[in-house]
Amino acid sequence: MNGFGTNWFASDAAMVGKLIVKDWQVYQKQLAGFVAGLLLALGLVGMGTPLLAAAGALLLLVLLLVVGSYAIQSSVMLERKEQTQPFVMSLPVTPMDVFWGKLLANLVIFLVPFLLVTGGLLALLLTTPRPDGAVPWVVVVALFMLAQFCVSLCVVIAVDSEGWNVFAMLALMTLIGPFLYWVTWMPGIREHLQGDAIVWSRQVLGLIGGELAVIAIAILIAGVVHARKTSFL
Repeated sequence: MNGFGTNWFASDAAMVGKLIVKDWQVYQKQLAGFVAGLLLALGLVGMGTPLLAAAGALLLLVLLLVVGSYAIQSSVMLERKEQTQPFVMSLPVTPMDVFWGKLLANLVIFLVPFLLVTGGLLALLLTTPRPDGAVPWVVVVALFMLAQFCVSLCVVIAVDSEGWNVFAMLALMTLIGPFLYWVTWMPGIREHLQGDAIVWSRQVLGLIGGELAVIAIAILIAGVVHARKTSFL
């Protein structure tokens, strides 16, 4: 037990909302720039030629990684490095209010480009002659990107070491390439990619369940670790 108890729920939902709005207002201009880049990348994918589609898909992946890491580094790591947390300590908040504020603010910031990319790709598949069978593949890859972001965010929130935070983020990013190769050639996915039938195979549903479980476990562990902290610093 510590001075703040082990309850990892927020004590003041209204204050958590204010912390989310604060971070949203700080990063909304930068986010608008990222969204413009993502729309350009989606346009390249939608042009249909293999070269432009490949360039657009790569740009989508890079921008989604950059916007996620930018939000995490700016709103958590940089504030910690510049020691702006004493300002937060002057507010009537508990460590768990700050935890949920940072977690939800970053999720909101990331979900804007994430939903744009995922929805845009699914719309391109379903409204053009491209094979609809790639829909489950897109969903699995998109959820992997979301899980990668959530785990990176939770590590940064729970671990104070900047070195370990950077190492964890880079390590998680290196998993993306092997994961793309693995799911593309996985039985239950591979044989449906070029077809028009959308098949939610046992392998696809298993991957989706595993990815959602990873997100939930990462948030749970980060919450428990943060609840045991005796101070904001």
